[in-house]
Amino acid sequence: MANRRPADPAHGAGKGSPRADRRAADRQGTRPSRPAAKAPESALARTVRRWGVPAVLAVAVVVAAGVIVAGMTAPPAPVANVVRPAQGPATAAVTVAEYSDYQCDYCGRWARQVEASFNSTFITTGKVRFEWHDDAWEGQESIDAANAARCAGDQGKFWEMHDLLYNSQNATPNTGAFTKDRLKSLGATLGLNATAFNACVDAGTYDAAVKSDTAAAQSAGINGTPAFSINGTPLEGYQTLEQMTAAIDAAASAAPAAPAASAAAASASAAP
Repeated sequence: MANRRPADPAHGAGKGSPRADRRAADRQGTRPSRPAAKAPESALARTVRRWGVPAVLAVAVVVAAGVIVAGMTAPPAPVANVVRPAQGPATAAVTVAEYSDYQCDYCGRWARQVEASFNSTFITTGKVRFEWHDDAWEGQESIDAANAARCAGDQGKFWEMHDLLYNSQNATPNTGAFTKDRLKSLGATLGLNATAFNACVDAGTYDAAVKSDTAAAQSAGINGTPAFSINGTPLEGYQTLEQMTAAIDAAASAAPAAPAASAAAASASAAP
């Protein structure tokens, strides 16, 4: 798990300054998530609010560039009765899982800046299986947005809604970007059946699934978003296409080779 602590004064702002926190993490490209709208809230208070006191006391941390980071301990176990949004062949040698929040600014940056190139390089070519996991920890609008994406998935447009949500973020979480009325408007933009989609949004049909995903991510030690798992190996924070490529190539090299064809099949294929 992870949280932020006040940046060192050497980073250019007073100790404990939210601006120092952001600058220090931005230089590393690993800020786990957008700072809360109420800047005076301390990093410890934010962590306690999300994880609770026992979890905070149990956290082992590594200090780097003004950010305290304890990595993902293991990929979350599959959540029962959840249909996992995914792209790419199930038989791909490499499976990439993303854990993300629709209100997280670095998640939005990754979706807008990297994901299209990632998809064309790895998914459409069949090299990677890409799985989506909700980690909706930023607040109620995160849960509502995640539910709306799954509601759109009922009509075959999960990924279209996913992209539209990331292109519709507000700079500050829980300030109206993803109210239920706004989500219904986004559904209309995609041409979804309004009766079915709006009912799904209003009912919070997939809220339990979203919360189960989020709890599973928490149990696995995922604190910041975005986070990735590549064949079970954690990769945390915003990743460039080059960084993703290096990790995927390493995973592919380590993956077991496809089973060899049987001697009979080889003989048959060699026959004139």
